[in-house]
Amino acid sequence: MISGFHGTLIFMERAVALESHWRWSMVVPVVNALGALLLVVAPASAWPKVIFVLSSAGLVGLFVWMWRLHPAREVAIMGVGAAAWCAGHVLLLAGLPVYAVVHCWTAFLLLTIIGERLELSRVRRLTSRSVQALTLGIVVYGLGVALTPAALDLGTRIMGVGLLGMAAWLLTSDIARRTIRSHGLPRYIAACLLLGYGWMAFGGVVALVHGASVAGAVYATLLHALLLGFVFWMIFGHAPIILPALTGLPLTYHPVFYLSLAMLHLLLAYRTYSAFISDYAAQRIGGLFNATSILVFLVLISLTVSLNLVRIPRKKAA
Repeated sequence: MISGFHGTLIFMERAVALESHWRWSMVVPVVNALGALLLVVAPASAWPKVIFVLSSAGLVGLFVWMWRLHPAREVAIMGVGAAAWCAGHVLLLAGLPVYAVVHCWTAFLLLTIIGERLELSRVRRLTSRSVQALTLGIVVYGLGVALTPAALDLGTRIMGVGLLGMAAWLLTSDIARRTIRSHGLPRYIAACLLLGYGWMAFGGVVALVHGASVAGAVYATLLHALLLGFVFWMIFGHAPIILPALTGLPLTYHPVFYLSLAMLHLLLAYRTYSAFISDYAAQRIGGLFNATSILVFLVLISLTVSLNLVRIPRKKAA
């Protein structure tokens, strides 16, 4: 999910942005998608790991190129996330277990999103103190992530402090605090963002209090809080903007999108509670319906695109 789906999506977004400067940029997401395909076809093979190392190194190269074109703090933050992702794949190829490198992969997604939010927050003209507070949170989080492969307990707790710092900044300084008062698509995106920031803060508390975890309720709760509660709905919240930009397909916002949003967050809370009380049957049900909520959203997106495609020829005919 991280390297295959999210990785390829972020690759495509960056490659499209760079295509006018470097026409070979689209090669990188294609290579990454090939690694994802091989992971499904031959999961025991070392080739998917090798390809992910190469593709993630390619993403680092894309960010270096972006830095040369536009040196900015948000580009540096996203570049560090890409480097963490690449480091995680290198360590996995070297033989480290998934639980020792998964936080490097997660850092890739979190820092990419935070970099993008910082870029959008430019319209608010953030004070130097506000930017310094975010930078401190990122540095602490990055230090914790860097320590997790060698000192999992200490690294996870430091990472938790950084997560709390970043979540606090996002909840107080992100432009979503203003757009939640608007209507339509801006309010929907803001709702996705603010709920996601809450899950990031919750993940920070779990990491700080419980420290190292390699399996079980704590491990699952931390990853689901960050990857489902935060990352997935950051991307889906921006789907009405990202999908048309990447594919050219017409997608307009509809209030029915709130259905899948409510489903995911309520069921994720139920799943988290079930994990901590060791109700494994309820935990499985929560996991099943979490996946269902994602499928519901994909169906709604597909129906919306289909309806828009039907309407466009009618408008042209009129």
